[in-house]
Amino acid sequence: MANNTKGTLKYRKVKRIPPLGENAGKEKWYATVVTDRELSFEDFVNHISDHGSPYSRGCINGVLTDALDCLQELILDGKSVRLGDLGLFSIGMASKAEETAKDVSAQSIKKVHLIVRNTRTWSNSELSKKCKLKEYDAFGTDGTQTDSPGTGDNGGAGGSGTTGGTTPGGTGNPGGTGNPGGSESTGGGDGE
Repeated sequence: MANNTKGTLKYRKVKRIPPLGENAGKEKWYATVVTDRELSFEDFVNHISDHGSPYSRGCINGVLTDALDCLQELILDGKSVRLGDLGLFSIGMASKAEETAKDVSAQSIKKVHLIVRNTRTWSNSELSKKCKLKEYDAFGTDGTQTDSPGTGDNGGAGGSGTTGGTTPGGTGNPGGTGNPGGSESTGGGDGE
């Protein structure tokens, strides 16, 4: 699979009233990504195998399963792992604010989350160059879905709500019809 792979990214129009920023309190329209469906691990293995891989489905499954187990083990041990051009994987945490350094303890930590930082070939600008955009209406919907005010973590600014490729906490809406508020980054908070 070459780096020149292109795909068609579908988007839907959503109406929002952002709570912050220059458009705060004003009804505006934004584009948001539509996720067709979630592929299972087995679907992904089959996809790799069907792309002319010399390795069997069983071999691909085994290598990926072991790789994921090792990745989790290493990042939970506080290491950052760079998976080639895919990205740099690490763990982050969110903690509550304490009055003094002495008060900070393991009980101060509210949660841990996965951080993925994309690389140059997977940068936001490179991914933008590689995808073709198509309005979801062209696929048979009416496109008039509205969204409640303030949905998403980016103040209704559209887009992913993240910069620099960090996606703490996952995607927020795996396999649904898109996330009309940007990615639901659950990271951040006090002390990250």
